[in-house]
Amino acid sequence: MNRLIKRVLFLLVALTSMVFANERVLINVINNVSIPNVQKTIDDANILKNELNEKNFTNFLKSWKKVEALYLAGDLDEDYLDTPRYIDVFNNLKEDLSSQMQRVIESKDEPKTALFKNSFKTINALEYVLFSNKEISQRQKEISVVILDSIISHLENINEVYKNYLTVKPKDEKWENALILNSLIASSYRLKEWRIGNASGNSSKYKNDAKNDRAEYFLSQNSFAAIDAILDAHNEVVLKHKYDDFAGFAMDKGAAIQLLFVIDKIAEMKAELKILPKDDFTKANKLFTMAKDLHNAYYVSLIEQLSIVGKILDADGD
Repeated sequence: MNRLIKRVLFLLVALTSMVFANERVLINVINNVSIPNVQKTIDDANILKNELNEKNFTNFLKSWKKVEALYLAGDLDEDYLDTPRYIDVFNNLKEDLSSQMQRVIESKDEPKTALFKNSFKTINALEYVLFSNKEISQRQKEISVVILDSIISHLENINEVYKNYLTVKPKDEKWENALILNSLIASSYRLKEWRIGNASGNSSKYKNDAKNDRAEYFLSQNSFAAIDAILDAHNEVVLKHKYDDFAGFAMDKGAAIQLLFVIDKIAEMKAELKILPKDDFTKANKLFTMAKDLHNAYYVSLIEQLSIVGKILDADGD
């Protein structure tokens, strides 16, 4: 018996040995993944506010990437569909944010006045403020605090959306499960195209034109850390837990093999990140191929096996 079959049988035995309260998968994901991740991001943002340094920024962005990777709030409450763009504008902004933030830093206006655009109060703007110079000036500190206050406010709103959904009349369970998978599909597409493909020269937009400065966190050299955090967020959904989760739902629908492929591909990507030179996308061709395989596993194999209708993906954020 080959190794894959043994692993499938092990998962199925583990699934049947657990006693579930027949709770909906989405409710458990919100309770055990979404709300804890948002709260961790708020906590890390407050830590960064109190001590503006590289380590705290990295911790904060990794927490945020996990929230962003499985953003469900916009579908639960349409008023919050665009909230992530008030926090993060990577690949969704045609303006030169760096030059604009430099003008904000040099301005004599009060920080709240100078930061008049939504894009000025994002994590991307914050990265420029903190990493454009070796020393962080008092002006940069004051600007950073205003940016973080804005981000925290949006995160608190996201948290309320998740908490409120736990108290309202539930939507159709099939819709809820489709929401989870479609969130993973959208995240894996952006991971493949935006976060790896554009910088490595493998995306359709920048074919054979690798440039590290297209990476998400080029200034702070946190792009691989962001990718790793996104993969962690995927693991929080696709790995098996003691509660009734997405993995259990997938296995119950006969998708154990497809699920194991996803789990293995995530592990391969995390291992590849560790052996690559830090944030060097010119050597990330293999990583891109893995990301492509992961996306196809969600968008083709899992979605077909689970009989879920996939959303039409945006080709680019620009």
